[in-house]
Amino acid sequence: MADHVYLAEITAAIDGAGTTTVLRYGTEGHITAPGETPPNAFYDPRLRQPGSLARNLFSDRTTSGASRIGYGEITLINNDGALDALAGYGFDGQPLVVLTGPRGAPYPSGWTVAFTGTMESAEFTATEVIIRLRDRLAELDKPVLQTLYAGNNSLPNGLEGTADNIKGQPKPRAYGSVFNVSPPLVNTSRLIYETGSCKSVDAVYDRGAALTKGADYSSQSDMESNAPAAGNFRVWPAGGYFRLGSSPAGQITADVTQGAAAGNRTAAQLLKQIALDAGIAAGDIVAADVAALDALNSAAVGVWVSDTSTAVQIMDAVAASVGAWYGFDRSGRLRMGRLDAPAGTPAGALDQHDTIGLERVTASDGTALPIWRAIVNHARNWTPQSSDLAGSVGDARKAWLTEGTRVSKAENSSVKAKHKLAGELTRDTLLVASADADTEAARLLALYAVDREVYRCKVEASPALCSAIDLGAVVSLTHNRFGLTGGKLFRVIGVTTDYRTNRLELTLWG
Repeated sequence: MADHVYLAEITAAIDGAGTTTVLRYGTEGHITAPGETPPNAFYDPRLRQPGSLARNLFSDRTTSGASRIGYGEITLINNDGALDALAGYGFDGQPLVVLTGPRGAPYPSGWTVAFTGTMESAEFTATEVIIRLRDRLAELDKPVLQTLYAGNNSLPNGLEGTADNIKGQPKPRAYGSVFNVSPPLVNTSRLIYETGSCKSVDAVYDRGAALTKGADYSSQSDMESNAPAAGNFRVWPAGGYFRLGSSPAGQITADVTQGAAAGNRTAAQLLKQIALDAGIAAGDIVAADVAALDALNSAAVGVWVSDTSTAVQIMDAVAASVGAWYGFDRSGRLRMGRLDAPAGTPAGALDQHDTIGLERVTASDGTALPIWRAIVNHARNWTPQSSDLAGSVGDARKAWLTEGTRVSKAENSSVKAKHKLAGELTRDTLLVASADADTEAARLLALYAVDREVYRCKVEASPALCSAIDLGAVVSLTHNRFGLTGGKLFRVIGVTTDYRTNRLELTLWG
């Protein structure tokens, strides 16, 4: 691999106005040709470590739960102090791209992206500049709700609340279908509540009792000028508000639907929309992945956001609802998929000649042993109520209001014949319908009621293989240990890449 070169393109802010420049380094010197873009760009041969990056679908050796932001570093040679001036630059939050290609390849057509990341910081030693990396998932680690109530109503006008009411609180947002949420009162004079832009407010409740729904408003002025009849409510869906016709007796809650059609309320569509709302460009979201996840599970889900929850936290909850994962690949594109048993054509074939270390490890998420029961919590009640309910509320609804979720389960007691310590797997989901939760429980039971193996595999790989094997990919592994002589398919749930040595450490599940 002596003829193989890595190039790093590091964007850094050079002044307080946010002006940026691109710093260029290589594992050896490189100059772009006069006819290339950019022309005559010099890559200083100071790139000692072109990148080490560790990423997992979830936590290490787990197959569900919170997504984990990848981390790593690149190092630049600075024995002569020529890079000391960079200490005054701003690296945090700026993009970094590492390219790989043969010596002298035309730029950019002859180079492929090894990885794209976001920088966290730069550390300066006597001999090196160490740039700490995060993958682009770090860009989603911020609150989705960025708009706060101004609290400047001049009553009876205004939709921003008052200084002693909701000033400084985030404006809420519904994704999908949500039940019994508590929308903020944004105008105390006209009894106007905000749900965020939506398809419909399907029901409004006062102390758990449904109010009568009147005709939708056509505009903000229509809503502000015309009060509903007493005991009624009317909705301005485009604005995301509803108005009451009389003062409430107690807690006001609502059922809200966001998304023009059922196909807009799936886990895949919500993952896409939340990422867009968090600032990820549409072109950076792999449309084929969205469509594929929709095809695997088109069930409706719903989440109500009214606090400072980050995009990562919300997307984790959405993805967990259908057993999905999401994250950015080495090219900086948002990928998503469902964690299913490995199948299909592998992205790479590994054998004992490729591996320099192999060990069978234990899953750390409660799936080390097969399960005999899968439990799926669903149909979330966003405002549980066990007291101060209206007398007209029937027993069935009282029971529903008391609980936070409904429960679906699937069982296979025969698993205990071989695995006496087989346990249960419980997933909290945002699924709306019980039938969809039943289906998901059955899928989880089928997936985890059999023996699953987890391996840690260290591999010496070509740059092409380093680029081909990514999170979620399927690989085949053939080895003379652990009963793998006939080969077996595994799914990659963790990968640590060392571009300096062209080595991978893979966590494989299957």
